[in-house]
Amino acid sequence: MKKVSIIVASLLLASNLSADDSIASAIKAGTVSGDVTLYGEKQNNSGSNKDAGFTSGSIGVNFETGSLNGFKAAVGFRGNHDFSEEEDGDYSNDETTKTIFHTANISYANEYANFTLGRQEIDLEWLGDFHEAGILGITAIPDTTVVLGLTQRIAVADADAPLEDFHDFGEDVDYAAVLDIKYEGVKGLLVNPYYYKADNLAKWYGLKLDYDAEMFGITTHGAKSNEDVRGTEDGQILHFEGRTNFAGLGLNLGYISTDNDGGAGSMEELGDNINPLEDGNQVYEVDADTTYFGLSYEISGVELGALYGQTKYSGDKENELNLMVDYGITDNLAIGALFVDVDAEDSDDDYNKIALTLEYSF
Repeated sequence: MKKVSIIVASLLLASNLSADDSIASAIKAGTVSGDVTLYGEKQNNSGSNKDAGFTSGSIGVNFETGSLNGFKAAVGFRGNHDFSEEEDGDYSNDETTKTIFHTANISYANEYANFTLGRQEIDLEWLGDFHEAGILGITAIPDTTVVLGLTQRIAVADADAPLEDFHDFGEDVDYAAVLDIKYEGVKGLLVNPYYYKADNLAKWYGLKLDYDAEMFGITTHGAKSNEDVRGTEDGQILHFEGRTNFAGLGLNLGYISTDNDGGAGSMEELGDNINPLEDGNQVYEVDADTTYFGLSYEISGVELGALYGQTKYSGDKENELNLMVDYGITDNLAIGALFVDVDAEDSDDDYNKIALTLEYSF
């Protein structure tokens, strides 16, 4: 009996040592990435509004282990610090934080599905930034990806803006759920129906069609919300875009329209991907019609971009111009500049803004 106990103990010890070795190997096979970013912006306001601006620095570090029987773990951190402000409060306020662990999750993946539980970055049509969530992706159906997700809190961890720690979606909103389906069985075509539910806030659903060929592409997208808050009108949004690329010159022309009574409703509360403008202050407002036109071109490693949009809303109008320049100095070092000019309905709300970014990534 004693001999059996010794053998069992030896086997358990060997098993534990083997597991420890496997975990150690997965950690050693992990990858580290990150960035060090310097950012500054200056906004010149019209009328009696004071000018605004700030300079800041940001450090981001991410680590993901190697795979262990399909399992991985990931952690990510970002720390931001403001060096100066044009006026007190231009950068920080009571809701901002200096550091944030935006990623801390365990994931599992095989040929049929993948699942991630914990803090993670999400990029879906109406769900963006970082979330405390469980996300299941099903890939067992040919040419199709089905995403089922449940999230309870959201955070913002950008290198060029104040950090927002994890917080609830609203006072009575305990969770948000999503069903997102992407079908790509036809060459160049993406069919993307989806459904969202934000507890005690709203439900919304939509369909997006993307078709891209070698020289041109089109997008047709529509969504509608059913609002749960008493007195809040249901929302609706339509989006159409055509784009082409000729001799390295990219052009895109688009149109966005919202409901005459409810605008886009609550659909933008969890994140959005429709608004093409840097600010686009009125794009999701009630009875808003936005037309935009963009150009892009790359020459000698310099990426140039221009975007102009006009939004007509409830009898008013706002115009916005964006100019962008990005240059990769080396494989790891890049510099970018952005100019924004907004011509508002009330001339006192006019402003222009310039932003500069220097980023070293590793």
